[in-house]
Amino acid sequence: MIIQVRNKTADHNGYRSARVKSLFNAERGNEFNLDANLPIEDIEWQIGLIVGPSGTGKTSIGNLLFNGGKILDLYSGWDKNLPIVESLCPDADFNTVTGALANVGLGDVPSWLRPFHALSNGQQFRAGLARVMTEANSEVIIDEFTSVVDRQIAKIGAMAFAKGWRRNKGKKCILLSCHYDIVEWVQPDWLFDTGTGQFKKKAKSEPGQPSNWKSGRSIPLTGNILNRIII
Repeated sequence: MIIQVRNKTADHNGYRSARVKSLFNAERGNEFNLDANLPIEDIEWQIGLIVGPSGTGKTSIGNLLFNGGKILDLYSGWDKNLPIVESLCPDADFNTVTGALANVGLGDVPSWLRPFHALSNGQQFRAGLARVMTEANSEVIIDEFTSVVDRQIAKIGAMAFAKGWRRNKGKKCILLSCHYDIVEWVQPDWLFDTGTGQFKKKAKSEPGQPSNWKSGRSIPLTGNILNRIII
């Protein structure tokens, strides 16, 4: 799949703009062009990761995947007057909702009784992931994945989400992130780096063999540990 990003804004020639163009050789600074090759059509996958520095085209690529319109905002759409256990996927049954919250590591049960805006950043991030897993659309793109949370919370939350999402057989999720530290925790089926233009697939390995996504965990993290973490 060849992705071509062509973004262009109005070209201004005010004094400051003209001087920036002259000083920094930025005559076409109002344009952003990117060509990316994502050969994902013929491989079986559930989780893809597009990672790279800010401003390198991750969101633009996301807007062109899955025929567009599939980028989700974890932080919008919550009822301000309801606790998250009520606001989260109202049509789902009790066990599905509470199970989703537990599966993403939101084990602080009293927080389930608070509205979304009253939660901490880490709790909001996990609640958003629980909603994605509960709604479980067949094709999902999450922008700014783990961008606003503490890095330790980000890693654990990323691992919990990836583990839960893989239970949704046949459904695909693409994560967009500027943080490289989550790669080993997500263990994506494929990765595209907008900083280098490189595409990589997860190597198939035998049980007990390490993944090609480098791991630096000092201790194994299990579901029991996740359930005891309070953010």
